[in-house]
Amino acid sequence: MNEDVPDPVRTWAHQVHVQRGSQGTRVVAIRRLEPEVRDRLGLHLALFAAAFISATVSGGFLEGVDALGTRFSNIGGTWVPVPTALDLRRLLVGLPFSLAFIGILLGHELGHYLAARRHRIPVSLPYFLPFPPYLSIVGTLGAFIRLRGPMVRRSVLFDVGVAGPFVSFVLSLPVLAAGLRLSDVLEVGRVGMHPFVIYFLGDSMRVGTAPLLNVLAAALVPGFEEGATIALHPLAFAGWLGIFVTALNLLPLGQLDGGHILYAMLGKRQRWLAWGFVALMVPLGLVWMGWWVWGAIAVLVSRGRVAHPPVLMDDVDIGRGRMALGILALAIFLVSFSPAPLAL
Repeated sequence: MNEDVPDPVRTWAHQVHVQRGSQGTRVVAIRRLEPEVRDRLGLHLALFAAAFISATVSGGFLEGVDALGTRFSNIGGTWVPVPTALDLRRLLVGLPFSLAFIGILLGHELGHYLAARRHRIPVSLPYFLPFPPYLSIVGTLGAFIRLRGPMVRRSVLFDVGVAGPFVSFVLSLPVLAAGLRLSDVLEVGRVGMHPFVIYFLGDSMRVGTAPLLNVLAAALVPGFEEGATIALHPLAFAGWLGIFVTALNLLPLGQLDGGHILYAMLGKRQRWLAWGFVALMVPLGLVWMGWWVWGAIAVLVSRGRVAHPPVLMDDVDIGRGRMALGILALAIFLVSFSPAPLAL
């Protein structure tokens, strides 16, 4: 703040925003009427530990190693995986994957968290969502934070929205590059939209590509040529997931990071791009049905709205510097987006 800002404004403990104009100065100060919600540190640590362990088991599965001695039992006519043991030495095999992937997710959420704290917005610590590795090849459904205060300016919304994808993208690149150097070319043929393959306890799964992935594969995988199938090392798959998660969060819908960024850049015009992308997800679902599921989830999370809700000082633009960063975020989305991410 400038030196001529009054002391009560300068020392305000919560969000405060000052806008000067030809007709005077406008001050918006936020004060919480209810007691601040405190984080339950034990809960956050327990969820993080559960997600990390589950991802570590999944990392072992990707290496063909089962640290849990899994057996399948027929329960009510359905074959259910049942862990029967815990081999800590085998569990260590999955650490490269879990350290890389959980680290990327943590970096993404901490990017949001630190940006919110910088603007004095009350915010929760990250909540991780563990998920059984038998039902999810990565052992987690991701992570999220909860903002506990309003967004006053579009510039603040932009900073909080863009921080997560930028951090996860930057963290994913070296992980992906290191993993691709450990990956191998299997064969050359017609691979279509899925030039990569992973193995999960011996079963293969095709993995899609994106412009950035094609460039990195050509540069870093020995023996790569057009039409080649690459068996991704688990570390490469962790980097691929980081790029994929970044692209998902940059979708221009409602309360996703992409929705925050586009609304900050364009204001109410963001809704037209959001509805356009919703329409695009219909044919995309014919390529990968997951887009229909993800679109439905995004709309539900946004309470049926694809347009972003307004901020309090909607008329204050974000400036040229943030507009340039927003264009960079759009470019990251375009080079990271995979129309057909997975195929059995």
